[in-house]
Amino acid sequence: MVFILGNTLHVSQSGKPLAWRPALHLYRSSFLIALHITFVAINIYGWSHSGVNHVLIFEIDPRNHLTYQRLLEIGTFLLVLWFVSFTAFIISSYHDAQPFAQPLIFVIFLIILLINPIRIFYYKSRIWFLKNIGRVFLAPFYHVDFTGFWLGDQLISLDLIFFDLQYFICFYTYDVHWIQPTDKQGVFCSGWSQFFLQTVFIVLPSWFRFAQCIRRYRDTKAKFPHLANAGKYASGFLVAITNAVRRATILEYQQQRTSNPFLYLWFISSLIGSTYKLIWDLKMDYGFFDKNAGKNKFLRDQIIYSSKAYYYAAIIENILFRFIWIINIFIYFNTSAAEYADIIGFVFGIIEAFRRFIWNYFRLENEHLNNCGEFRAVRDIPIQTTVTVASGYSTRLESIGSLSNLGDEQDAKRRQSMIRGGTMTAMERSRTLTILNEAFDNETSVSKSLTTGTNSNQAQNVSNNLESSSNTISSSNSLVLVNPYYTRTQPT
Repeated sequence: MVFILGNTLHVSQSGKPLAWRPALHLYRSSFLIALHITFVAINIYGWSHSGVNHVLIFEIDPRNHLTYQRLLEIGTFLLVLWFVSFTAFIISSYHDAQPFAQPLIFVIFLIILLINPIRIFYYKSRIWFLKNIGRVFLAPFYHVDFTGFWLGDQLISLDLIFFDLQYFICFYTYDVHWIQPTDKQGVFCSGWSQFFLQTVFIVLPSWFRFAQCIRRYRDTKAKFPHLANAGKYASGFLVAITNAVRRATILEYQQQRTSNPFLYLWFISSLIGSTYKLIWDLKMDYGFFDKNAGKNKFLRDQIIYSSKAYYYAAIIENILFRFIWIINIFIYFNTSAAEYADIIGFVFGIIEAFRRFIWNYFRLENEHLNNCGEFRAVRDIPIQTTVTVASGYSTRLESIGSLSNLGDEQDAKRRQSMIRGGTMTAMERSRTLTILNEAFDNETSVSKSLTTGTNSNQAQNVSNNLESSSNTISSSNSLVLVNPYYTRTQPT
């Protein structure tokens, strides 16, 4: 409907054409933000229904956090507002009524919505996001956790927003008429200075991740994977610089475009960078091509999602989208297609957001499996006060005194009762039984050390409490594994 309206009102009442190119630069970034929020909401839905414990991985308060329904409401609400604003821009352009006020108003609304200090509109979630994104911007001065570098990777896929930031600043700083774009430009809005500022902005996401990797290396002294990961993001610097020089010298080589040496430098750096990132995605982030994959050929030994086809489709999708930039070579030599380079760049931005949407599923799945296998992501809960046995359920050990009379026969019965309730996969049942065995072994050792002055009534009360709470364990989608003797380590 918006495109039909734009085609109908492409000329204003005064005969001025619709300034679609500036409008595209001013609107496409805000659209990508709303779209990305919607994608993350769908990610959360998939994680929750597949048993990937994103709440624990991101260290979110399990009692107070945004559900996928709420985040989906936010994303779709912003998308609707975006279409309303763009429609208002078209109508304002037709009536010559300061149309370029519309995208500015929308961006200001987004900023106020995020940073306003009033305790409305998911205040705690906004504070959590601002705190973590602030640490990303201030890398490498803060310790890096999984949430930090996950947010940094999301910014990598939103680099078009940083690229358009230069245009947004210059447009609203020097365009004083607000009806049609003027030729008045500042020092950083034309020529080589324009390409320089665009390059500075577009390399910021890569710099954030590069600095985080250096900080991780400083904290852990592990060259691999942190320095190798830093090299991956450093390759993004070279791609951005060579691409900026290639674009800046197009006019100089307009007659003989094949003679432009920066075209070949950009192609080589892009090819190396994309190959580097593709290998890292599949091997390190997804955990695929594991030599112990067994029947899951080219994947890994454990998979969570219901069909292997999802995994193989993700591999193909990642390969295609990582090298989609090759289309730019054909645009470079086709002068008629170059007119639509801004639209094609917008489409590339949407494709990259979708690629990150798929990436999120398998990156979180791999992190979840590593946490379960290594007992790595646990909450710091005092064992004397509360033992968390499942998401949302706990058993309080109050006034223990001493434990006794917990025989092997009773232990075995209780172990089985704690895994018998709901539907569990074989892998989940095996993991649960392993954890329960360790927990009861620890309990038995404590009871033997407290045999003096035993209180059988208190011990029986504890036993009954554990058994009554055990029936709720297997009904939870995501099991929280607690090992009180484990010291938390950070993921790579």
